[in-house]
Amino acid sequence: MSYQTSIHFDPTALLIIKKEVDNSILQVEAAVSSLVEDQTLPFGIDDALSQLEQCAHVLMLIDMPQVARITELAAQLMRKIMQNPRDINTQEVIALSEGTTMLKRYIEFSCLREVKVPQFLHDTLNHLEQVLGLELTPEGQAIVPLLDCVTPNFKLPQSPELEKSVYVHKLYKLCLHKLLKQQETELDLQGLKLVGAYLENFSKEQASAQYWALVAVALNQIDNILLNDARLRTLIGIETNISLFLKDQQGFKASILDTANILSICISQEDDVSQHIREQINVGEDILTDTQLQIFSRHLYGPDLDTIHTVSQLITDEMSQIRNDIEFNYQNMSSEKAQELKVKLNDLAHVFKVLNLNEAYIELKQQADLLAQDNMLKDESYVQQLMNSILSAMNSIGILERNYTSNRLQLKVNNLQISLDRLDEAHAALLTETKTTADLTANTLIQYLQDNQLSNLATIPSQLREIAGAMLFLSAKDGQKALLAAADFVQAQLTKEQGLDAQQINHLLDVLASADMMIENLQNKQPVLQAMFNVALTSSQKLKSVA
Repeated sequence: MSYQTSIHFDPTALLIIKKEVDNSILQVEAAVSSLVEDQTLPFGIDDALSQLEQCAHVLMLIDMPQVARITELAAQLMRKIMQNPRDINTQEVIALSEGTTMLKRYIEFSCLREVKVPQFLHDTLNHLEQVLGLELTPEGQAIVPLLDCVTPNFKLPQSPELEKSVYVHKLYKLCLHKLLKQQETELDLQGLKLVGAYLENFSKEQASAQYWALVAVALNQIDNILLNDARLRTLIGIETNISLFLKDQQGFKASILDTANILSICISQEDDVSQHIREQINVGEDILTDTQLQIFSRHLYGPDLDTIHTVSQLITDEMSQIRNDIEFNYQNMSSEKAQELKVKLNDLAHVFKVLNLNEAYIELKQQADLLAQDNMLKDESYVQQLMNSILSAMNSIGILERNYTSNRLQLKVNNLQISLDRLDEAHAALLTETKTTADLTANTLIQYLQDNQLSNLATIPSQLREIAGAMLFLSAKDGQKALLAAADFVQAQLTKEQGLDAQQINHLLDVLASADMMIENLQNKQPVLQAMFNVALTSSQKLKSVA
């Protein structure tokens, strides 16, 4: 199983609660700002914290325990800060800010990429635990249960034989000190590798031989491993264990947690030794290597959807203005106005280059250069070419924004030769009009229950078919199927001049409710669930059987 498969998950449940989590975090962040600036507590902060704590419980239920834990600790830390608003601890505020920022980033990252990578949360979790005075969660915590179940038999590379030395412990401390101060040199890294080799040789035939062999593997990778705070603490733990081992070689035995922490470093690389260790302790591919983490970190720490949406909106507005100026005025445009357009196109081209949309940059730059020539807007073929380039550039920014939006929150686009911004406007208009029609149809059906006037149902079949057409356009074929079946049933009843009973009205309302719920979810950026249409299909089948 590939690591992409191991870390993949369905973000639907997370998307449903994401808005509530984001709102709670925003209120907490606003409260922190108010505390820092004015030493006052804003109104409603208790409700916001209660809501955040409820979100933590829900996150646990949808199998995101690490995210739930950080959410819970962030709420705890906020309550601690609130106890003494006139004496703000800067470190607590920093930890809380880091926690809420990482929560937002990680949740958005998980929803967009549809992956779970809890390793990204470890430093933030430890920081919150530290300021709350809690025991720090070690990096090897996830490996501890595996060591309880198996007795690994590692075949590790042998270190070269070295002469015995009384300076091994001192050498490790000196090199580690430089590493902790971020002042290490190549010589310090070599020193750590020598210590690992010495300890492996010195511990042969001892009960702790396997532990020290793993230490040697970890220290031999020191050039390549990502040294976060948790791993630095593991290296400090090695120093403590060296001291204990040198005092009592035969009696020393590393704890399971110490071994798990070393193993977490050993499996962080992508070489044969790391793979062998993974196989022996049966570690899943969901614990990523450092290289895999670096790849995903580009997405985690890149711009978020709000930033991309703001940039996209500004660019789209500017390009729409240019498009309209050319579309309606190109035949009568003055040379001064043409030069102004050229400057705008050049500026926008460089914006696209910054966004790594190089094809759009090249096209707009070429069109701007051509526009510098006299009377180019008199050339119909050039104007068409210019409009096509603008359309292509606007679509590229639209695609960029879609790339930062979860697939479960957007409608499919099958034709990129049309303007995506106008397609978005059409979708919005369609949702609004369909919602109005669905509400009107539902109200008419409810009114019929009160007055039993068959003539009032005359427009119902056409309205249901109209909503069905919208469902097809929105790629909801099951919704369309249910609505068409409902329309056929009502039409058949009207043809036979037969009325509808309360149960049939309820079935029709169930079908309408499915369409209404889909529209509301799309308008509110919520995922569309297939289960919405199951009720509609069942109800329409019941109507069909009656007809």
